[in-house]
Amino acid sequence: MADKKKKDPEDLGLDEEDLSYEMQFIEENRKERQRQQEAEEQRKKREREAEHEREKQIARERLELLQLKNGVISEEEATVSERKEPEAVKLTGMKWLENFWYHYKWVVLISVFVVAVVGYITYTEIKRERADLTIMMIANNDLSQRSQELEEFFEKYTDDLDGNGYVHVDVISIPMNPNDDALMQNANSSKFFAQVQAGDAMIVITDSNTEETYMSVMDPTLSEIFPGNKYIDERGFSFDSEVMAQELKYENMPNDVHMSIRYPTATMDFNEKEAKENYDKSFQVYKRIVEDITSRCEETDDPGLETEPIHYSKDKGSISDSTSLESAE
Repeated sequence: MADKKKKDPEDLGLDEEDLSYEMQFIEENRKERQRQQEAEEQRKKREREAEHEREKQIARERLELLQLKNGVISEEEATVSERKEPEAVKLTGMKWLENFWYHYKWVVLISVFVVAVVGYITYTEIKRERADLTIMMIANNDLSQRSQELEEFFEKYTDDLDGNGYVHVDVISIPMNPNDDALMQNANSSKFFAQVQAGDAMIVITDSNTEETYMSVMDPTLSEIFPGNKYIDERGFSFDSEVMAQELKYENMPNDVHMSIRYPTATMDFNEKEAKENYDKSFQVYKRIVEDITSRCEETDDPGLETEPIHYSKDKGSISDSTSLESAE
C-alpha cells in the first residue's frame, strides 16, 4: 500500500484566494498547537517545582523531628510544632444555607418526597370511607340489584362506630343462585365463608332457597330474644311486610326474605371474645330494625306481601311446584 504523503497546498490547484486561506488556516493551527505544547510544558514544570518543594519541606520536617527527638533543638526553636491546621471557616446565614443545599440537596429532595407520600397515604387512610356495618345479601332475588337501597336502610339504624364523623354501611352481594354453573356457585360459597372467617358481616339477608349449609351458622335463638313477635321465626326477622317493600323500593319483593344474624363463633381471625363483640355491635342495629319495623307494621295492620317466591328443587335450576312455575313465568 502506497505511503500517504502530506501534500503542499500549492499542489492542490487552488486559486490565489483559496490558497491564501488554506495557508492562513495551516499557520493558525500550527501556532495553536505550539501554544498548547508550551502551556502543557509550563504546567508540567509547575507540577515538578511544586513536587520538588513538597519533598524539600518533608525533608526539613523530618530533620527537625529527628533533631527534636535527639535534643539537638528545643520545641521553641522548631518550626514543625508551630504548624497548625487552618481553622474551618464558620458559615452563617445565606452562606450556610447555600453550602448546605449544595451538599445535601438530593437528600433534602428525596426526604421531602418520602414525607409527602407517607403524609398523603396517612391522610387518605384516615379519611377513607370505612364501613361501620357490613351486610351480606345471599338471597336469590332482585335485592342483589338493590345494594344502595339496602345500605340506606341499614344506615338509618347504625351508629358512627369508628368515630370518623359519618355512617357507612357496606352491602356485599353474594346471591346463591342454583341456576349458576358449578364454578360460580363454588366461588360464591368461598366468598361467603371468607366473610364468615373475617368476622365482620354478622347480619345476612336470606330467603327460603338459602341452603342449610349457610343457615347452620345463623343464630336460631331469636324467637327467645323477641318473644311474641310474629315476624321472628327460626330464620330470623321476616321482611314479609309492605313497610319493608317500601323501605327497599322493591314493590314485588318475595315474601320469604329474612334478616338473619350469624351466631358468634371463634374463627382463625377472631377469638370467641372478639366474635361476641362483633355480634353485639351488629345486634344493636338488628334489634332497632326489628322493634321499629314491627311497631310500624302493627300500627298500620300491615297485610304482608303477595309475591310468592320461586322455589328450586335440589336439581340445578328446576322449579319444585306449579305455583312457583307461574311466578317464574
